[in-house]
Amino acid sequence: MAFLIVTLGLLLSSNLIAAGSVSYDAAKASSVWTNDDHDTCVGKFQSPIDIEENNVAPASYPDLEFSGLQKPHKALIMNNGHTVMIQSIDSESPEISGASLNSTYVFEQLHFHWGNNDSLGSEDLINNHSYSMEMHAVFWKKAYGTYDEAIKHDDGLSVLGYWYQATNEPNPVFASVVSQILEIRKAGSNEALRNSDILSKLIAPDLASAQDYFTYKGSLTTPPCLEIVQWIDFAKPQHISHEQLAAFRSIQSFDGDDITHNFRPVQPLDGRTVYRNVRDEQTTVAPALAKIPEIASSPAPKKLNTNTLEEAPVDNKKDNGHSGANMWTVSPFAVILAATLVLPYQ
Repeated sequence: MAFLIVTLGLLLSSNLIAAGSVSYDAAKASSVWTNDDHDTCVGKFQSPIDIEENNVAPASYPDLEFSGLQKPHKALIMNNGHTVMIQSIDSESPEISGASLNSTYVFEQLHFHWGNNDSLGSEDLINNHSYSMEMHAVFWKKAYGTYDEAIKHDDGLSVLGYWYQATNEPNPVFASVVSQILEIRKAGSNEALRNSDILSKLIAPDLASAQDYFTYKGSLTTPPCLEIVQWIDFAKPQHISHEQLAAFRSIQSFDGDDITHNFRPVQPLDGRTVYRNVRDEQTTVAPALAKIPEIASSPAPKKLNTNTLEEAPVDNKKDNGHSGANMWTVSPFAVILAATLVLPYQ
């Protein structure tokens, strides 16, 4: 009985997916999501976006650090009518810090976005390219005490984005997940996650590549589309087999239809700067981001709009003494000597 009460509470509590109807019909989503109920889905910091690599700005951040991942974790795997979600029910959830974050963030849940075929499905694009699936791991700022309190603040959430490309080769990490998807086909159903080690394998599959990412200020990708998210998208895609991905399309919405696709179209960048973490052994890494306008020495290709909420990196590279002014400095003695040699020939 106690388990059922906890489960009901989780399903009714605030999470990334709104309780109301969410349409993923590209022809209807823009109008449905911008009506009086979801007017917050129009703004300057909406997600997802298309990340154009030739327009990103390099920055050097502290390492992204994971803590508490190695121990077993209690979680539910559920079909909330929009996606497959793994929701933490552990009293000590994993945490992240460092990178482009200004504090420690606590794991809340992770979920998936996919398309009706294997050529599309990710929400954020890279150079206008879509991957077959995208996983979002949602974390809330620990200083605010709870998830529900954190979403009231403009730095309340951080979401880690993972891209997956469909191949013929199965991903062993998804074996236990796919086996339980078949048990939650009906909307509103949930099961205790049997593999208590799965969170570490999904959230931190490769610690070396975890420092290679894009980061920007954005929003939730479903209503109410709150612009409170620091996004961290890992640059290196992973793989999932065609058969494993097909299992995700077998879950049903509350209407009883198979959820064949559940990704939001990309939104305008609207002057925001996307940063790419650069690992440079000779560069002093930047401190955690503070809410300040972009520093003039930052190598961003576009001037940052200081009215935005995005976090600006600090460039700590030292002057090497080889600036343009130093290169062209000439002594007065050299000028006089040159004049003496040239004048007899005038």
